[in-house]
Amino acid sequence: MVHKVAGWFKGYLLIRVTGYGSRRFVNLCRNHGIELWLIRYDDSEDMLYCRIFLKDFYRLRPIARKCKVWAVVKERSGFPFVIDLVRKRLSFFIGVCVFICLLFFLSSRIWGISIEGQSLHTRESLLKYLDSHNVYGGMAVKDVECNTIREDMRHSFEDISWVSVELRGSRILIKLKEAQLVQEKEKKEIPANLVAEDAGTVISIVTSKGTAKVRAGDKVKKNKVLISGIDKIIGDGDELIRKRRVRAEGKVVIESVKKYQDELIEKYSKKEYTGRKKYLYNIITPVSNVFFYNPLNNLETYKKYDIIREGGQIFRELSQRFPVYFWRQCFAEVKYTDAMYLEEEAKEILNERFGYYLEEQENNGYKIMDARLFVRKEGGRYIAYSDVKVQKEQVIYNKLNGKKE
Repeated sequence: MVHKVAGWFKGYLLIRVTGYGSRRFVNLCRNHGIELWLIRYDDSEDMLYCRIFLKDFYRLRPIARKCKVWAVVKERSGFPFVIDLVRKRLSFFIGVCVFICLLFFLSSRIWGISIEGQSLHTRESLLKYLDSHNVYGGMAVKDVECNTIREDMRHSFEDISWVSVELRGSRILIKLKEAQLVQEKEKKEIPANLVAEDAGTVISIVTSKGTAKVRAGDKVKKNKVLISGIDKIIGDGDELIRKRRVRAEGKVVIESVKKYQDELIEKYSKKEYTGRKKYLYNIITPVSNVFFYNPLNNLETYKKYDIIREGGQIFRELSQRFPVYFWRQCFAEVKYTDAMYLEEEAKEILNERFGYYLEEQENNGYKIMDARLFVRKEGGRYIAYSDVKVQKEQVIYNKLNGKKE
């Protein structure tokens, strides 16, 4: 055990001794104070194996010459050889040490704040609030106090009824529930008439408050009063007792026809990319704005080009304190040539535009009942037209005035 411990710090070797004077070699080593241990003789190979300290190995040469034997190193062990290995691969071990230190540093920081359950508040507004209370991406994990964050958020936001703050590794997980604050302030109803938004035919009408002025099947013009805000109170003998001014309520559906027309010029300038490109890289930090590009690729030789920008914010979790942006701009050279739309291409483009129009109408509350697009060629252009049949529940009001309704 003593040889094993001391030998590792001093360094020791496993040597193989060959020759007829191996026994004499061992005796001479003892006489010269050279310590050998774990001596083993292999009869089949006629060789002697033993271990020796590194500093004593260099003293064996005269003894081995006198005994006419050869000592060959089989194994090297101990601290000096470890140091030698580190010296040969110094860059590798420095990299390992830097990686370990970086790993410990990164694991001791917050690298993400996750927020779940918000609807009234945006994630950006909550992150800004947390940043104002020194809770941000990049802060030390030891400085995170979940209970304090939870209590501060509950006291700062009246519409947040429940908050949970949990530390998971290098992330802060925040879950919350928002309470809808009931406003008990009663808004005074303003008397008004329900009027037609578009001209068309009344499909159905159901009155809940006010007096109906039209029936199903009637044709109405734009701004025609559909349900009047004058509510008549009739007695038992069909006698008018009094009138009261109310805000008309009911469901009125009107069907109308919208005229759609579009055109596309047959001749156009066709854009083509030549394949020549120039890239410009941009890194933006709070203190600098750095550009990188190849100066040999001269942009001034491009007559016309498109600029394609890609990239965005790096480390979005740290955006509140350390905003860093990376952008790559591609300047792609283009050229324009005269071309003409084929009939199939023109119809495809016009149909695509018509689809956008129908989508816009649906977003405005219209229900599409019939929409067929017709395309004809006239002169040097393609003309598209359609009669779009739509239905919509009326929601437009006109305030009652002092005149008799």
